[in-house]
Amino acid sequence: MDHLSHKQLAFLFQGVGANYQHFLDKFEEAQLNTLRHYCCTVKEELEIDLLAHLFPASEMNQMEYDKMFCDWIAIYTCDYIVYQQYVDAGIKPAIMVGYSMGLITAMACSKSISFAAGLHMLRVIYDYPKGAAVSYSMGVIVGKTNDEIRALIAQCAAEKDVYIASENNDTCLVISGIQNSVSQVLTIAEQEGAIKASTINTPYAFHSPFAARGIDRFVKLVEETSISDGEVPILSVFTQTLLQNASHLKQELIKNMASPMNWNASILALGKMGIENFVEVSLDDSLTKISKMIHLEYEFMTYKKFKRQTSARRVLS
Repeated sequence: MDHLSHKQLAFLFQGVGANYQHFLDKFEEAQLNTLRHYCCTVKEELEIDLLAHLFPASEMNQMEYDKMFCDWIAIYTCDYIVYQQYVDAGIKPAIMVGYSMGLITAMACSKSISFAAGLHMLRVIYDYPKGAAVSYSMGVIVGKTNDEIRALIAQCAAEKDVYIASENNDTCLVISGIQNSVSQVLTIAEQEGAIKASTINTPYAFHSPFAARGIDRFVKLVEETSISDGEVPILSVFTQTLLQNASHLKQELIKNMASPMNWNASILALGKMGIENFVEVSLDDSLTKISKMIHLEYEFMTYKKFKRQTSARRVLS
């Protein structure tokens, strides 16, 4: 790990979708104690018992709260702890990049917003699309290019119903929109030879124009939240420019709801800046998997690899 401390590193922060109940064995007692501390903050701010969600004593505890939202908060909280552990080990970022809701985690870790402020942003994001008259969803397609997916959307006459939400890499893209139309595009993609075409477990249409409906409450929260200049610049996944100023970060938070992301272009832009080493700030390795395909010569550190190297150093010492 010493070689990483002397290199320019980009820290990658994942969005929502993971279930961290299956990854907590990667935390040692020190991290679990830190997790308990932040769970107290979660309970104070959101009245959610995150510990009961992460360590359910019974099936009843698992059903006490909305699972999807608790998973969002678990990802945000655990990744915040993972970041601190990297920094304590001397692995520090030159630039941060947030995938979707990972922007909020990146801003909290960069001290642009407080940990509590991030919790409230996630709460409002979870709430504001509710009550829509139309059902929305998202999906991922692997094995098709941007142009091919646009052709599939046109084939389904769904140009006003389905949008490309993120270009993860050249042949892994996320679509977002009206549920029935998203399902139709996924079905056609599979019939047309996609390696994978599956629904993402979310009732929202993030990173599409549909996510702008009802966004006023979130915009109001962002305007009222205390946001400072970040300690570390954040690369925009929309414009591939560096952001550190508080006012620019506020604009990015709002843009993050309904604008399409280009993760592929963002990783390549970092390479042009001379950054070819990446650290994934999460308990799993989902961003590493999609990012490795962008440039095979880039190097990635995952938390699993970090723990393995840390353990090896302890044995040697």
